[in-house]
Amino acid sequence: MASIMKRGDSYSVRYKYKDHSGKPCEGWESFKTKKEAQERKITVEKELLDGTFLVPDTMTVEEMLYKWIPIQSSKHKWSPKTYTQSVAMVQNLIVPYIGNRKVQELRTYDIEKFYATLAKTPCGQYVHGVKQTLTDKQKKRLLSSTSIHEVHTLLKTAFSYAVEWDLIHKIPLPRDAPKVNIEERTIWDEKTMLAALNTIENPALHLAVHMSMILSLREGEILGLQPSDLDFDAADGRGTISVNKTMQRANKDALEKLDPKQVYYTFPDRREGSKSSLILKKPKTKKSNRILYMTKPLKEELLAWLERLKQDEQNAPEKYSNCGQLFRLPDGLPIAPELLTKWYRQWRSAHPEFEQIVFHGLRHSSATYQLLQSDGDFKSVQDKPRLELTEKIEANFYSQDLTPAAPQPWQNEKPAATKISGKEILEAIRLMDADERRELTRALFA
Repeated sequence: MASIMKRGDSYSVRYKYKDHSGKPCEGWESFKTKKEAQERKITVEKELLDGTFLVPDTMTVEEMLYKWIPIQSSKHKWSPKTYTQSVAMVQNLIVPYIGNRKVQELRTYDIEKFYATLAKTPCGQYVHGVKQTLTDKQKKRLLSSTSIHEVHTLLKTAFSYAVEWDLIHKIPLPRDAPKVNIEERTIWDEKTMLAALNTIENPALHLAVHMSMILSLREGEILGLQPSDLDFDAADGRGTISVNKTMQRANKDALEKLDPKQVYYTFPDRREGSKSSLILKKPKTKKSNRILYMTKPLKEELLAWLERLKQDEQNAPEKYSNCGQLFRLPDGLPIAPELLTKWYRQWRSAHPEFEQIVFHGLRHSSATYQLLQSDGDFKSVQDKPRLELTEKIEANFYSQDLTPAAPQPWQNEKPAATKISGKEILEAIRLMDADERRELTRALFA
């Protein structure tokens, strides 16, 4: 079934096999010593006999990943955001380093070395697969352990497909995944949240921040709301908000390759030749569909905002293009996530007295505040109607005394921020049942 031939100073193992399509092929493998060739001959004959022979294949890691992505995205109905993020991870964090390596030649040592390289790699070193010129300051900001762990997770799934395709016998990844350094998550306490809210002058940003603080809403969920989602007469006049869609910007190539049923509406491009589109889509999970209660101040602000929208349209009806969203620009067009983020960053830069957190950190702050207000009743923090908790938050949040107890010795001293360690959160989650754990983890970290 296999033979050895001496060729110059080396020895070649010659054998015949059939490729994946059943076509007869001939294989050659060279070795420096006769002993190595004899050992390989025995192995090849055994593998050919018991059907475990690995058909030689020159497929590279890059080729394998781009073959896997469409299959995985279709099978698991990836959202446009997940598709875009996965492609970006392959383009910028994998292909530049091991993309040209043959899948069959990769060993665990190679992957461990790759992870070590990523740990020393600056964020944004590659964009769309193109190496960037970074400043000295940018070079100091290295990839996080979370990013490296996400690369490991993606490769683990992709290589499992390579095994199914008979491309390799086993996944060449280290047994242990790269460790994630769990750092304390900085969030705002209730006084800081209220104090910050009182300094926001941009009406749209104020409303968005208010909704995130009180309702623990994601940025996309806020911008995905429509006036029809507001019911001011529900709950005996308290008012409810139905969360059932989210807004995000997605690359057009991602939209073309994904299930169109995920997208409710694609907004017209504002710029000709744009490579991305603003879309309204299904929420993150089925349980993200939920009914939330308004507080009285939030209800008043929402009513005032709707009046503002009517006034905008009356001021210039010929130029007004009603997009149908709750959050609109003065011309009626939708407020995109990147614009809301820009406004928030501008406000944050103008108010360095507050602990710096990203917009999504408002959701974390809100979820933690709700947990404290519920006296540790985890079920009341879940995404279910929770009128009593809303009433308690309404009574306590807005009535806080923000007057300093004593003169502040340092003008630049920042308001207190709450830091919750991963250990404290894990201990709290450990005491819950399975459903409670999933719900609170989603609220705190999603």
